Amino acid sequence: MKIVIVGAFHEFIELAEDSGYEIYGLIDNFKKGEYLGYPIICADDEIDQYAQDLLKYPLIISPDKPAIREKLYCYYQAKGFRFPQLISQEAKISKTATINEGVVVQYGVNISSMANLGKFVKLNTNANIMHDTVLGDFTTIAPNAVVLGHVKIGNSCYVGANSTILPTINIGNNTIIGAGAVVTRDVEENSTYVGVPAKRIK
Repeated sequence: MKIVIVGAFHEFIELAEDSGYEIYGLIDNFKKGEYLGYPIICADDEIDQYAQDLLKYPLIISPDKPAIREKLYCYYQAKGFRFPQLISQEAKISKTATINEGVVVQYGVNISSMANLGKFVKLNTNANIMHDTVLGDFTTIAPNAVVLGHVKIGNSCYVGANSTILPTINIGNNTIIGAGAVVTRDVEENSTYVGVPAKRIK
């Protein structure tokens, strides 16, 4: 399958190549010409000039920040684009897990039984998502983070590298969990938590 990647990011290019996709080209607001041998087709705000040709290709949205990923999804979805999953062949995913559109799963990720990943969730390298966990739309889980069983994480959250979310925790929408944090109790929405145990800082 041919795809277009929104955001000329080398990590996503390599993941797409390794996952068997053929990259038609890249959309990027800052790079011009070519990147890693692939053409930069246009910037986001130039898409209408190319949409007739590009609509036949699904889009992979690469930015890490949940808010940017959601904004790009809304922009391109309104123009009629489709969004496949991008899943590493080196990830381990339970047959009972639910994976929605636009989800990105990188190398070494584990997704356990009955986990449910909302649309455009991004799981970075070696993230561990345990059984019966629910991840809201556009949430990002950074490398080596561990989300234990029956955790519910809201929409557009960012869970930092090497953090641990203990079982049965609820995390509200638009919340940031700092790198290395250990979350031992429920977390309010629109907030940032850091430390061991994690405490709210703003």
